[in-house]
Amino acid sequence: MIGIRGLLLIVNAFALALPLLTIFGLRFFDDQLIRRTEAQLISQAVLIAETWREAWLFEMQIAHADAPRWMPEAAGDDRYFPIEPRARLGQGVLAGAPASTRYRGDEDGPAWRAGRAVQPVLARAVRMNLAGARVLDARGCVVASSGSSLGACLDHLEEVQTALAGDYGVVLREREETGPTPALESVSRRGRVRVDVALPVHADGAVIGVVRMSRTAIDPAKALWFDRDRLLAASGGCLLLIVGLSFILSRSIEQPLRAMTRAARRTGLRTERGGAHRPARLSRFSAAELREVSATLDHTLVQLADRADSIAEFAANVSHELKTPIAGIRGAAELLADEWDGMKCEERDRFIANIDADAQRMERLVSELLHLARIQSASDAPDAVDLAKTLEDLVGGYRGSVRLQLGALPDRMHIRRDHLDSALRNLLDNAVRHAAGKPVDLEVNARRGRVVFRVRDRGPGIRPGNRDRIFERFFTTERERGGTGLGLAIVEAVAERRGGSVRCETGPDGTCFELVL
Repeated sequence: MIGIRGLLLIVNAFALALPLLTIFGLRFFDDQLIRRTEAQLISQAVLIAETWREAWLFEMQIAHADAPRWMPEAAGDDRYFPIEPRARLGQGVLAGAPASTRYRGDEDGPAWRAGRAVQPVLARAVRMNLAGARVLDARGCVVASSGSSLGACLDHLEEVQTALAGDYGVVLREREETGPTPALESVSRRGRVRVDVALPVHADGAVIGVVRMSRTAIDPAKALWFDRDRLLAASGGCLLLIVGLSFILSRSIEQPLRAMTRAARRTGLRTERGGAHRPARLSRFSAAELREVSATLDHTLVQLADRADSIAEFAANVSHELKTPIAGIRGAAELLADEWDGMKCEERDRFIANIDADAQRMERLVSELLHLARIQSASDAPDAVDLAKTLEDLVGGYRGSVRLQLGALPDRMHIRRDHLDSALRNLLDNAVRHAAGKPVDLEVNARRGRVVFRVRDRGPGIRPGNRDRIFERFFTTERERGGTGLGLAIVEAVAERRGGSVRCETGPDGTCFELVL
């Protein structure tokens, strides 16, 4: 199974390779290489054209005293006349150039004499730039060539026709295979497209000739091969950067996850062996989302651990509390079974009453335990309780023994109605039982967005030895009167469920319980 670090390395490596794959797969790079070749051909053609023009003007001045002089065409800036590359694969790639079918033998005119003057330049230049160069006269026939096509008329070619009309022409043609594919390190190009440009040569506003240049466009693989050192250095640097970033990112993600996993495992062991929960310790470079997840997990683990402790304590208490009535029922049943015939009616009735009392206590215990469990596991679907009316109805059931005092309260309180009723009834029942016949006060007020219930009696108060145990489950001082010791535990569970609290103040003048919900 691949870990986070491996996944990050794969994703980042793909992100690194994607630009290289795009270079080979997109025509955009091919277009850039074609235009680069075209720009080189234009610059070479301009130099050849100027050289040939000067020779042509010289020959014309020798032959004619009123020979035309070259004048530039009008432009936005009289200092420059740039020709921008315009070839693109989108304009289409033609088949190879058709061979010439017409030749001229006029070798004594000014154009031919100028061509012979620049012929050595073309022959030397082709050895350096490997571009085919031809100078054509005003009729489109070759008067100087880097090859062996002197006299051939090329006016049937599209780019030559455009140049003879006075404009720059360029076409793309399929490269004619004349041998094996050159090696990458070879100076010869291995592209599949050949760029043919034709540059008109002007004098006195007229086209006096054309310079036609041709060369195979740069192949993408060859272009990358020429820059292989820088490409490898850049790729190596990017690879090291990606590995470093992947390590940092994986550590910032993996370390918090491992810490949370260890914390969860420790919590599991704690539930088996005991001990305090230790929260996950994250580095300061951990992502904010992971910190939030860790905090939530710690809170959940604490709750689970506390719930496990509560369940263990609950099971022990239930076992202890149910053991006494069960033992009483079994003992009474055995005595009745063994001594039934010899017992008096009064004795039989007493044992049967004991069995019934123990059974009723067990029933109350089970009922209140189920109620407590429902409170702790209830869904968060509160009711919109009309607080004033609910309190008035509740107090009315005590027939004057409870006095209600209402402060400024919200019209509605969002809480489970049965939870609110259970908590208040347990507090009021306790207060009425210990009030020594005196009235009990129920004061209700709002405080900082919470509702505060204060139940006050005027009884003798709670003994000092019992004050710290009143919220313990099954702790009761009225066991002989049927007390289960779960009343205040239910009140505390309701308070915790609502994110509130319950506390007690007691003394010789009475006891006051404050419930905040």
